[in-house]
Amino acid sequence: MRRRALLATTLLATPALAWPDRPLRLLVGYPPGGGTDIMARAVAARLGRELGQSVVVENRTGASGTIAAAELARATPDGHVLLFVTGSEMALRPLLDRQLPYDAERDFQPIALLGRTPVALAVHGALPVANVPALVALAKARPGELGYASTGIAGLMHMAGELFLRRAGVELLHVPYRGAAPAVNDTAAGQVAMTFSGLPPVLPLAASGRLRILAVCTPRRFPAIPEVPTLAEAGLEGFDMANSVGLVGPRGLPAAVLERLASAANASLADPALGALFRRNGAEPLGSSPSGYAEAMAQERAYFAAVIRETGIRLE
Repeated sequence: MRRRALLATTLLATPALAWPDRPLRLLVGYPPGGGTDIMARAVAARLGRELGQSVVVENRTGASGTIAAAELARATPDGHVLLFVTGSEMALRPLLDRQLPYDAERDFQPIALLGRTPVALAVHGALPVANVPALVALAKARPGELGYASTGIAGLMHMAGELFLRRAGVELLHVPYRGAAPAVNDTAAGQVAMTFSGLPPVLPLAASGRLRILAVCTPRRFPAIPEVPTLAEAGLEGFDMANSVGLVGPRGLPAAVLERLASAANASLADPALGALFRRNGAEPLGSSPSGYAEAMAQERAYFAAVIRETGIRLE
């Protein structure tokens, strides 16, 4: 802690010091080519232009993003190492796994909330339901027969499914997969009746008719698919299932560095091309101050904690 405090004092006491004085590293906890990685690389390019320094993306994959988060927690807080993070690492996983190698509230400095990706409820294209009430009626007529695919035990999609069956009063069979692609593809092939998923893998299959999106699991409709209703419009209240994406640094960033990073991140989001890329990848671009992002994280944690208590989900 003395080293961090001394570093912060030195940076703040030396206005003439050029920062950043070398390329920044942007850690990403997910593989190249996925929606999170694509958004991170677009943000890195625009951040680099804003800061006048290269921002290099480094994929540190594994353990649902927690390997990258743990690396950031160990980083020197000089603003040269950042993390493109999701709500899974910051809000959900810490509630379920007490053995994480970091403390999400103590070890990280929120910089800017960049966007949110809603969870969608989609069914196999040939399933004879056109809306959520029809799906609920079918599930009640066939208790325990319909399965829903998720991206794995105790993930956001599993949580959405368990909350749905409790709020709708239906019995569904949970079919966990190792990731979104196999879960969504098996639903499109009719191996599973429905899936709770982020939008990127669902949208092209919905466009081809292999899937039908019945609802988004958020309080309001998603701007990219405004024709799709919310679960609340079908009478199922209390859903706010979305995965946030944002920029964080290690705790102890100097105030001047934090302010510049937040300003650069929000300026990057003002680029229409970046906003369009976010929407293509199923995310609504947002932007925030560091304090606003911290407040959003706290709200996410409180919401997920309540859902965990209601559903009884545990990490197995």
